[in-house]
Amino acid sequence: MKDKRKITIGDVAKKAQVGIATVSRAINNSGEINPETRVRILKIIEEMGFSPNTAAQSLKIRQTKQIALAVPDIRNAIIPDIAWSVEQTAKQYDYRVIQINTSGNPRAELDTIRDINRLHVDGVLIMPLAYPKTLSALINNCPLPVSILNYGKRLHDGMKADIVRLSRMEGKLVMDHLHGIGRTRIAYAGPSKKLIEDRYIAYEESLTAADEALVFLDEELSTQMGERAADSFLGLENRPDAIYAANDMVAIGLINRFKKLGIRVPEDIAVVGIDNNPMTTLIEPQVSSVSIMGAEAASLATELLLKRIVENPQREYETVQLEPRLIVRQSSLSVVRV
Repeated sequence: MKDKRKITIGDVAKKAQVGIATVSRAINNSGEINPETRVRILKIIEEMGFSPNTAAQSLKIRQTKQIALAVPDIRNAIIPDIAWSVEQTAKQYDYRVIQINTSGNPRAELDTIRDINRLHVDGVLIMPLAYPKTLSALINNCPLPVSILNYGKRLHDGMKADIVRLSRMEGKLVMDHLHGIGRTRIAYAGPSKKLIEDRYIAYEESLTAADEALVFLDEELSTQMGERAADSFLGLENRPDAIYAANDMVAIGLINRFKKLGIRVPEDIAVVGIDNNPMTTLIEPQVSSVSIMGAEAASLATELLLKRIVENPQREYETVQLEPRLIVRQSSLSVVRV
């Protein structure tokens, strides 16, 4: 039997009865190769003990047993549920999860894909917020599989990634609900459409004409942003009677500020957020919110990624759309206002 240290890629190719280029494609998971052929070659590699070098064996023969999860803000209350769901799904495939915080920064999102080989992972699940223009090109040329959790931003067609996204209904659900409880002067507090496109567009489309005074734009998506928005709206001569908050942290900031200033929610101003994060039920009044199906979406996106890694790297890319759910709580109950 040959000394394992002297086994070459040619030896592997000979035993597998394929060309050296085919063995190389199997090792690197690149180019066109039949999935069954790749599995057979990797099995032969394992049996023969062939290893071009330790790093290559670890990274390219899929022995890292790790995936990366890139999220926009680990401080956001919905992220723990998403991360937990990704981790639990990964465990079913005997994989571990490395978490990366991009802070919603365009450069950090790009660097996550650009430098993916340095992470020593077999693939990445990314939840982009900024969506810089070059992100699609980087994903399409990424040497490892990518899965995307997509909220509130339109993606380019033909992306080489599995995508789980929410339909454009979340903002419409908020606005339809606020109109339905009789609110007529509805404000918006959140990022502009360049950051969370669908959520802002839903606000614009639900109104005959948007009043610029009722639109508070900020990129932070935090309770502090909600407090600033509350002060801005209360400074108006004609105040809003309802506010559509782009996420729950903004909604919570609005409500906390209103309570300090003696503004009643929902009697004076109704408030609805998006995300349905756990904090919505921990304050008084509890916050109405649209569930973005975070745990479900994260589990599905992880499963699509790992099936591509483990079972069939060459299968067609999938885009799955989930439907959000409005959960009405105290902050937007229909009341008789005095």
